[in-house]
Amino acid sequence: MQTRLLLEDSSLTSETGLEMTSNNWMAATKKPGPQPPLKKKTKKTKKGEKTVLIVLGARLNPQGQPGRVARLRLLHALKLWRQLHPGCHLLISGGPRPGSAISEACSMARWSLEWVAENWGPGLREELAPCLILEEASRNTAASAANTLPLAQGLEVAAVGLVSDRLHLRRAHYLFRRRFQRQGIAIQPLPAPGLLHHYWRQRRYLPLARMLLREGGAWLKVMGGLVPGLGRRNR
Repeated sequence: MQTRLLLEDSSLTSETGLEMTSNNWMAATKKPGPQPPLKKKTKKTKKGEKTVLIVLGARLNPQGQPGRVARLRLLHALKLWRQLHPGCHLLISGGPRPGSAISEACSMARWSLEWVAENWGPGLREELAPCLILEEASRNTAASAANTLPLAQGLEVAAVGLVSDRLHLRRAHYLFRRRFQRQGIAIQPLPAPGLLHHYWRQRRYLPLARMLLREGGAWLKVMGGLVPGLGRRNR
């Protein structure tokens, strides 16, 4: 299992040409708005307390940069991180796709640092860098649940936030809960809004239908006991 803690890796900002905005949907995210906290009331974490947000990876574009779904998840996670900082870690999970030279987690981390520097300033970028932890081995949601568990245990937290888009999060929450709750770690789903609405407004019906079919097929695998580590007795 490959993991990395990002401290002062200058290579993360060496690439140029990262697409920071995309249509009005991305432009509207430049200023952070109110987001659902891990607890009932949003507050800064006390000194010594830790909060972990697991951000699930998504497909990269042909240039190796986060696609629309990945950016949606990241923006939601970054706003939550800013509200909960200091003491909040972002654990980004996602390995390389076949034929890709970079993992989803690494690409998403690079994009996050660039976006924060451009929109919130270099100071917050420097604060974010040591809060990023990468899990770069997983190629599906079930593997992410298995591979992030020991990292969360190493951070000694009793609960973690799980960030993904609404369509994916219900299944992800199911898979993570089966893994984490056995070890006494609670999972709180933190859905990133706007994905389905965006595709519908843009009249991108074919990609939307593909996403729905893909997610439905993934659910069938889970409920059919075809996901490794989730036998029929543990579903």
